[in-house]
Amino acid sequence: MKRYIIGLKGISPIVFNTRQIKIDEEISTLKKDEYSDWEKKNWKRKAERDNKGNIIIPVRWIKSAFVNACKHSRIVPSFATSKKETFTRYGEAMYFQNSSFKCNEKDLILLESCMGAQGAGSKTKVWKSYPKLDNWETTVEVLDPAGRIKEEELKTIFEFAGMFEGIGDFRKVNHGRFEITSIKEIK
Repeated sequence: MKRYIIGLKGISPIVFNTRQIKIDEEISTLKKDEYSDWEKKNWKRKAERDNKGNIIIPVRWIKSAFVNACKHSRIVPSFATSKKETFTRYGEAMYFQNSSFKCNEKDLILLESCMGAQGAGSKTKVWKSYPKLDNWETTVEVLDPAGRIKEEELKTIFEFAGMFEGIGDFRKVNHGRFEITSIKEIK
């Protein structure tokens, strides 16, 4: 097994929009004219938090960006037996843990956007509010159970994930993009 600490630094803002049962239940009881006011008062609650109330970047977002990069980059592993093979299944088997990012609610910035009430094709528009961070940096521990991925391959996939996949919400408009600041194998 190989273990790495990967340093990531945001090159674009990260936007949070974490679904929570409690918030969904509150929203379902609102009348149409109450929704915009609710959004303005409760936007900070959409950020992901740990048990102590600190705002965090969920490790699942980083893993998801990595796995999507494995799929979309079509990089053939050095240990592949076929040229059609990608790192997708291998990336899914890797374990991601211990993101170092934590911040306070006061660090969040309000991002407002006019969107369709029932999705992209909706004719009814509503104002939605989201928590955003302009500057962010984290480390994440990555465990490679089989120990077969080379450090250079790992770096290439993370670079692709940072450039083309991103983390958080609003990724289609280039939020959540990042660069690699360090890769260190822990022995």
